[in-house]
Amino acid sequence: MYLISTTSTHLAKFLPMLTLIVITGLMTACDQQIDPIKESTETNIASAARTADTNATLKSTATFPIGATPGSWISKKTKGYQMFESNFSSKTVHAYMSIESAENKFNFQEIDYWVKWAESNPIRLHGHCLVFHTGAPDWMLQYKGTTAQFEQMIKNHIQTIVSRHKGKIKSWDVYNEVFTSKGGIDQTAFRKMYSSDEDYMKFIKRCFQWAHEADPKAQLFYNDYSLENSQAKLDAVIKMVEDFKRSGVQIDGIGSQMHINLNTSEAGIRNSFLKLAATGLLVHVSELDVALNPSNDANLEINQQLLNAQRSKYQSVASLYKQIIPGRLQHGITVWDFSDADSWIVAQKKKKDAPCIFDANYNKKPAFYGILDGLKN
Repeated sequence: MYLISTTSTHLAKFLPMLTLIVITGLMTACDQQIDPIKESTETNIASAARTADTNATLKSTATFPIGATPGSWISKKTKGYQMFESNFSSKTVHAYMSIESAENKFNFQEIDYWVKWAESNPIRLHGHCLVFHTGAPDWMLQYKGTTAQFEQMIKNHIQTIVSRHKGKIKSWDVYNEVFTSKGGIDQTAFRKMYSSDEDYMKFIKRCFQWAHEADPKAQLFYNDYSLENSQAKLDAVIKMVEDFKRSGVQIDGIGSQMHINLNTSEAGIRNSFLKLAATGLLVHVSELDVALNPSNDANLEINQQLLNAQRSKYQSVASLYKQIIPGRLQHGITVWDFSDADSWIVAQKKKKDAPCIFDANYNKKPAFYGILDGLKN
């Protein structure tokens, strides 16, 4: 009785402590069981997602055409060609005015290559661009004839190119980059052929008319940059195309180039898409790239943080386009220059950058998966 009584007394003293120990042990055991399960589950989900992303292609994911702009230098043996063929359903064919090196002397080698290639490959061809001062040869920029002769020359240029590829190149950027960032008309060599902005705008209308005459079924676009950055330019473009529509000018769409960078605001992109969609015309994101180095820092280190930010920007563009532009107005998204090795920012401007969705060796960058995710949402 004494022993029992003593034991009971001791147990009574230690019972709260034992209870605390047992509860603490159970909680610890639960923690040890839960954490590995959670980690394993997350790992499996992430692994499955990576596998799915690896197998997914842009054109199989998109509900609208996805384009790129590689040159004919891509051969069937290259990794670049494989990436192009598996991911893109549209090809922008370069048809700058320089293909007419002298009056009535045309070099169609690049255009003809892609037209022939498309005969045996399921891809849409979009022509860029029929009239553009930057892409014009000196003899056009320094034209010595009268305004009437100048217009006849431009008409011949447009109709020679469009009629040659009638029914094969389905859409054209007819006129490129008319406006300044402040919304005024850029005083280019072509503008200076006219005594007033009004007369120049009549000429631009005739360019669309000439293209339509050469191929009545082709879709005709006006193309410009910084519509997401400049409200004044965006408003000027919309005012022009609305005037075209009222005047009976054949215009089917607007190309928003979207040479953007990490600092480009999502609000600006959203605003431009909303206003472009409100015109009722087709909307084409026509030259998309995302610069990492807008300040042109020669010592910039292109690190994972920048590449992840670039991924987010590409995803945002694709997602907003899909959400805001009605399906019937989605002409598609075209990425510019295809790989970092080919980028105009790197190759022509000689800047330290990596703006494309493929790296210089045609490997998929985080940006590729960004646009892929945007197409899914």
